[in-house]
Amino acid sequence: MSYIIAVTKLGYDVIDETDPNSFVFHSDYNTFKIIRSGVLECALVGTTNGQLFYQPHLLNFTPLVTAFAKQTGYSQVFAPNSLNITAWGPKAGLLDTGVKFVSVAANATNIIFKFDNSEGGTTVYVRYYCLETI
Repeated sequence: MSYIIAVTKLGYDVIDETDPNSFVFHSDYNTFKIIRSGVLECALVGTTNGQLFYQPHLLNFTPLVTAFAKQTGYSQVFAPNSLNITAWGPKAGLLDTGVKFVSVAANATNIIFKFDNSEGGTTVYVRYYCLETI
């Protein structure tokens, strides 16, 4: 016999329910369900910190959000609270493009992306995911 941990949404029977969308949590399924995703193009101004970009999420609740950024001309992606690191060496340390993806958050209407940029103007594409909340 195998055991599970499960919590259904209000009005569903945890023993008899089989639809994964009826669960808030089920140990046999992914914990967070992706409700909406997309890509936002952000044109960063050079040598400017605290640049904010907004994307309406069009949901009737405030979602949990996560995102990854990709700067034009580079192949790697970088997550919130990180720099776009291009290389590392024992003498030079971390080498980066000057772009930092500071944070991603959501309010009742928008997803909010915040960037710092210590170099010239550049474009960053952000792939974002709106996750179902409890």
